[in-house]
Amino acid sequence: MKKVCLLIFCLIFVQNVWAQRPKRPLPAEEQKLSDELKNDKDFVAVGCQRRHTADTADRDTSYKLKAVQAYREEGEKIKLKKACGTVEGDPIFSYLTVEKGKASIFVDTSQDDFGPQRVFSYQCDEFDFGVYLNDLKAGRMVFQTTGDADIKDGSPALRCMVDQKEIIF
Repeated sequence: MKKVCLLIFCLIFVQNVWAQRPKRPLPAEEQKLSDELKNDKDFVAVGCQRRHTADTADRDTSYKLKAVQAYREEGEKIKLKKACGTVEGDPIFSYLTVEKGKASIFVDTSQDDFGPQRVFSYQCDEFDFGVYLNDLKAGRMVFQTTGDADIKDGSPALRCMVDQKEIIF
């Protein structure tokens, strides 16, 4: 019993020490990009998929449909941002910029104490609107494309394909 208590104490102590480790500074280019994204007033805030309410779901769907329209039509442009939390509660910021034929996603994990503390940039090869839902047969979340703005199941989502990998916004 003493060994179990000692082990638990050690694990709690190590976790607390690890959680207090100093944050690594971002490389200069990533810090500049992070600051530009945070200070850009053109971004429209949308909700995180896990935190949709009835009030925000329609608004977010509308903005996400506008993003697909901006991707397909010349002269259209839209910028969206969202802030989601990690399991520990640290914020992860995601930014989406869309203009005729080009969509880019930036993911800022610089404030995630247990994550990579970086700013990632992705240029989308493909860009789709659909729903992100829990597929019980597959045992995981899946993306299904849809052209219909009336979403009954799942969360409205945008999918960015980068080198055969999907990023859900």
